[in-house]
Amino acid sequence: MSRALLLLLCTLCCQLVSAQGFLRTDGTRIVNEAGEKYLLKGMGLGGWMLQEGYMMKTAGFAPTQHQLRARIAEVVGEAEAETFYQNWRDNHFREADVQKMKEAGFNSVRLPMHFNLFTPPIEDEPIAGEQTWLEEGFRRTDELIQWCKARDMYVVLDLHAAPGGQGDDVAISDRDLSKPSLWESEANKDKTVALWRRLAERYADEPTVAGYDLINEINYILPGNVAIRELYGRITDTIRAVDTRHIIFIEGNGFANDFTGLTPPWDDNMVYSPHKYWNFNDQGSVQWMFDLGATYNVPIYLGETGENSNVWFHDAAKLLEDNNIGFAWWPWKKIDDIAGPVSVELNPGYQDLLDYWAGTGPMPSATDAVNALAVLTENALLENAKFQQDVTHALLVQTQEATTVPYLETHAVPGVIHAVNYDMGGLGNAYEDTQNANYRISTGGDFTAWNNGWSYRNDGVDIEPCTDTELNNGFNVGWTDDGEWLQYAINVTEPGLYDVTVRTASGAGGGQLSLRSGEEPLVEALATGATGGWQNWQNTTFRNVTLTDVDTKLRLYIDQGGYNIGGMQLTRVAASSALDTDFLTAEATENTSVRVTFNKSLKREGLRASDFSLSVNGEAASVTAAEFTEGTTRTVTLATDTRLRSADVICVTYTGADLAATDDLIVQPFNCRPVDNRIALAYPIPGTLQAEDFFRMSGVEVENSGDVGGTQNIGFLDPQDFLDYNVDVSAAGTYSVDYRTAAADGFTGRFLLQLLDDNDEATTLHDISFPSTGGWQTYETVSAPAVTLPAGPQRLRILVVDGAVNVNYLVFSLLTDVQEDRLPLALAVSPNPTSDVITITGELPAALGLNLTVTDNLGRQVLRRALPVATQINTQISLADLPAGAYYLRLSGRGGEWYGTSVVRE
Repeated sequence: MSRALLLLLCTLCCQLVSAQGFLRTDGTRIVNEAGEKYLLKGMGLGGWMLQEGYMMKTAGFAPTQHQLRARIAEVVGEAEAETFYQNWRDNHFREADVQKMKEAGFNSVRLPMHFNLFTPPIEDEPIAGEQTWLEEGFRRTDELIQWCKARDMYVVLDLHAAPGGQGDDVAISDRDLSKPSLWESEANKDKTVALWRRLAERYADEPTVAGYDLINEINYILPGNVAIRELYGRITDTIRAVDTRHIIFIEGNGFANDFTGLTPPWDDNMVYSPHKYWNFNDQGSVQWMFDLGATYNVPIYLGETGENSNVWFHDAAKLLEDNNIGFAWWPWKKIDDIAGPVSVELNPGYQDLLDYWAGTGPMPSATDAVNALAVLTENALLENAKFQQDVTHALLVQTQEATTVPYLETHAVPGVIHAVNYDMGGLGNAYEDTQNANYRISTGGDFTAWNNGWSYRNDGVDIEPCTDTELNNGFNVGWTDDGEWLQYAINVTEPGLYDVTVRTASGAGGGQLSLRSGEEPLVEALATGATGGWQNWQNTTFRNVTLTDVDTKLRLYIDQGGYNIGGMQLTRVAASSALDTDFLTAEATENTSVRVTFNKSLKREGLRASDFSLSVNGEAASVTAAEFTEGTTRTVTLATDTRLRSADVICVTYTGADLAATDDLIVQPFNCRPVDNRIALAYPIPGTLQAEDFFRMSGVEVENSGDVGGTQNIGFLDPQDFLDYNVDVSAAGTYSVDYRTAAADGFTGRFLLQLLDDNDEATTLHDISFPSTGGWQTYETVSAPAVTLPAGPQRLRILVVDGAVNVNYLVFSLLTDVQEDRLPLALAVSPNPTSDVITITGELPAALGLNLTVTDNLGRQVLRRALPVATQINTQISLADLPAGAYYLRLSGRGGEWYGTSVVRE
């Protein structure tokens, strides 16, 4: 073989081994060698080279690694302690872990390095001021890089524990408070700089290394961050002396987020790397990061985030991707924990050690302790640990698509379904749960346990160990609340009529359950009562449930919570033809239609609108069209030209004879069956819109108000926060808008009022600013520019531009009506606010008889009166029977309509 051919083959082999090339910055993007955007999506390897106490279950008595090591050595001796740490590093992270990361969809790893695996502490140097190098850290880093190189994954080198320790949170950097910190010792700074030069020399030509994260999470009082900038500058200079290609990642002070004094960037291949934990996942939570990058034309990389629920993970990952921010989740592996991809089993022997160290148990023998630590290290092997696929699915799959997949496998029907094995797919797709994430940074420090049982899965669903011997896998769902539900992928191999037995337990009063195929009801709801204890179990059985092979998603709804759920048994009892085809339920969720569900899957032919009729508040309403609801087999949508509202009483009648189930049994006629009215409450315009009556919001808090005309107000707003409202505009036209706001001295606010379309695209109606009023509960009325609104159900959004203001309510008043034949009425109402009586005065354009109606802020009529025919009006109306609050007064009559401002009764 010629030398030229040999050289060519070697070159090709090298290219195959590492095809990704060096990463670099290009403006606000990280790009590959081809100039294509590369979004890092990685995992942090906390607990491998550096153990933080909380990961090892020792935070209460040994928060740092050196304290834990001393505890171990106390029991087993220094030699066995060293053996444990070598075995731990051997097992905790291996090539198999990298492969699992790759398969899950990660493209990078952030390596938290402890300096003492690369060089001894300054106190242990044989010659003061000189640097000794240790092979352990370099060897393990080399191995990690090779594992990642073989899979086209990148490695970010992160100095997690700097010489001396870089912060006052000592666990993060294994800081020993009896010795000088990084910032108190020039020798520690020199060692830090020397370590980075050594690393840069070693990896200068290694493209698998994405870059160098100089110091992790400094949390130390350093005025103006001057000392940090100086040390960062020294490290950058020493790296650039030997390596000009790798990215330099810069973290701020204050757990990485205070970049005071660290701008502008001093290198042309630099990334700012903040961290994010336990706050809201709205745009406001990352806007400052986005602005930091945009201002200085540098990329942003979130070096750490995690330690939360799958809901939080999904929302955060999606938010970061939408803002072009790469990330490294924290951490890959912990002991006995649901909030990460891999959980290491906590063995009984190690628990004995924890009990001894905590002062609640006896000291184990050295032999028992050695064995316990050996078992723990064996449990740390990936194949012996639990890979929690729900975590990685939330991070990497649910952010890209909203489909659901089975958690373990599709459930065969007939058969048993374990309650905790609901589908993966996220909140609102695979399950619904009321408490689903921890936002303690944004909510004043209050911790919310998303999974109160802290077992099995990391979703909002609460799961705990179960002692029952039937229909469960050792765990049950608990802490159930109204409106929650669970979905299960099923495969009905034997269509027919089923009994579905649900295993429940309740220490209180029980509640109510229902079953659905997707969103279609399958059977009437059932009550489940108290059983005398949360682990005292009983059966609740749904009868006459028809299932066919088109039923692929079974949902268990907790209509009224207050019980535990272990599992379900689905038993076929007969062919579906043993049950008449009949009405099951009906509901209205839109203003123009009613959905009617039958107890069986129906044939498509034989459906006619003329066979159905509606009654609304006792009056007939025509059905203009009837069609099968998309994606359903049992549900028919009936359209009507009668506008339906949230307070209407509706029923449905069927008189046909041609609509039949798939088993050929025709639908039985029925008369005036009740319709469940679930039409969203829409607040009437003109009228008063209470600020807290939003149906959707981001970043907003509600508090009790000291103002009249509203019991609560919104506040604590930030730029990009928003509030969405359902409103019902009675007439198209131009409306005045008055805001009731308050702000302390020196604070102001600014909002955009927007109209949303069906795709949530916004049209701005006006831009309004609010002054300081002298106090957060000192309210003033601010008149905004008039807006033009179309008639009918609408959605309004308040978008916060500057949020330092409280809002109690908004008042919409009609100025001009698009119907020109209506005459304006020049009337006045006083006093307003009032404690009892109002007086209506004014002249009319002709002799008119007016109707007066008063509605509350939910649109409910609370007073109605006919006024005498006259050309002038001077009438007193008593509001004494109404509770304090804001009301809308409307006068209407032949020849004209007048819409006044809201009336407030104090």
